Amino acid sequence: MTVQDTLQALGITRSYRGCLRAATAIELVLEDEDRLEAVTKEIYREVAKRCHCNWYAVERNIRTAVQRAWRINRPLLTQMAGYPLEAPPTASEFIAIVADYMRRTSEQEAVSALPADRVSG
Repeated sequence: MTVQDTLQALGITRSYRGCLRAATAIELVLEDEDRLEAVTKEIYREVAKRCHCNWYAVERNIRTAVQRAWRINRPLLTQMAGYPLEAPPTASEFIAIVADYMRRTSEQEAVSALPADRVSG
């Protein structure tokens, strides 16, 4: 499953500016999880550079995408988080949730693709 597929399942389609910007932010975290330690500098500013806009526009667009996901598919977002969400996550929490979900999903797919004798022993 791609980042775009995951966002689309949450109701964040390509018609939203936040879709591309959220996807880019998530991909940056998938490349290097340590970027979450300095979200503005390591993620928002890098996405802004790639998308030719200001970093605060990136954060705002991702916040809008989060609100849409919260309205459209709250159960899936909660499932991705792995814990109850009482309110919509922040933009940075959303990036971390989706990146972690994608990492867990790809690891599970890799294990299920192994021959049975490799999984058990």
